[in-house]
Amino acid sequence: MKKLSVVSLILAAVMFIASGCTLFDIPYNPIWDYDYSEMALVQLEPPYEGQPLIKVYTSFGEFDAMLFPIYAPNTVANFIARIEDGFYLNKPVLSLINDEYFLTGALNEEITQGMTNDGKLIPNEYSVNLWPFKGSMLAISGRQGYGDSRFIVIGGFPLDEESAEAMSNTVGRDGTKLFPDELMEAFNDNESIPGIIGMYTIFGQITDGFDVLDELLSAETDDTTKRPIEEILIEKIELSYYKS
Repeated sequence: MKKLSVVSLILAAVMFIASGCTLFDIPYNPIWDYDYSEMALVQLEPPYEGQPLIKVYTSFGEFDAMLFPIYAPNTVANFIARIEDGFYLNKPVLSLINDEYFLTGALNEEITQGMTNDGKLIPNEYSVNLWPFKGSMLAISGRQGYGDSRFIVIGGFPLDEESAEAMSNTVGRDGTKLFPDELMEAFNDNESIPGIIGMYTIFGQITDGFDVLDELLSAETDDTTKRPIEEILIEKIELSYYKS
């Protein structure tokens, strides 16, 4: 394994969350090229036979999540490799915005280094089937469009009327609605952060333990550094595979 050094701080890359709907402000957004006729909202479906599952033990308790190797194979493979080599044991939460996200998985306190098997950043893996619903796990790095061992877990908010109207009125290149009714219903029924659609690889989804996520995301933080006042640890992550 090789260390990954980046110039910009991760904090600069993730402060987008509080800035509203920014999905059209990045150089390339894959949502314009999605084939929505093939969409399946897999985060809202039960796990399939053999799907990788994780149990994450934190200072606030445990939560369960499922991973999506079909849609984010390289990101999930790196994540599983890091679990297996013990990388995430007692990893601290190094950034936290109340109700919005927490960040962990960095190699150093400055959040400027992550880990992959070959030392190279992993290009984002986008999928029409994965969206930033509450409890989504997103791979990040200090470079837009790439990820590594660092990840955030997001909170979410009800879709406000202004955002819902803007999304409903957005048309794609073919002149039809960019966000189909099924997807809009999912955003209306589930808390989410639509402002980060198409910006990061979504590779996991919490399925149980949302109360733990809520408690963790309400922890007191330093106003300047956005770090938890009291240390929060990802104590360990256990991997298993779903069996019916």
